[in-house]
Amino acid sequence: MIIYTDGACAGNPGPGGFGVVVLDDDENIIETYSKHNDYTTNNKMELSAILYAFIKYGKQKTAPIVYSDSAYAVNTFNQWMWGWASRGWIKSDNKIPENLEFI
Repeated sequence: MIIYTDGACAGNPGPGGFGVVVLDDDENIIETYSKHNDYTTNNKMELSAILYAFIKYGKQKTAPIVYSDSAYAVNTFNQWMWGWASRGWIKSDNKIPENLEFI
């Protein structure tokens, strides 16, 4: 399974949304999903798209491959959050990570 995600926002903060496209192993579309938010940020929408994908499809026998164009989201889930968790959800600058409610 392959999942493509994207999030966007106008104004940052401002109106925004995210989209998700889910493909099976033969590249057939299983689902397309999008959601709008009246007041949000780009990073929140990028994270929301990935979270939607993993909440809905993360318990498959084979973990899905998730693609995102957001370096912030990819680094958050693949690198940074593990250090933050080990320090009690505090970043190296002693601040709480932004968007922690999505992480």
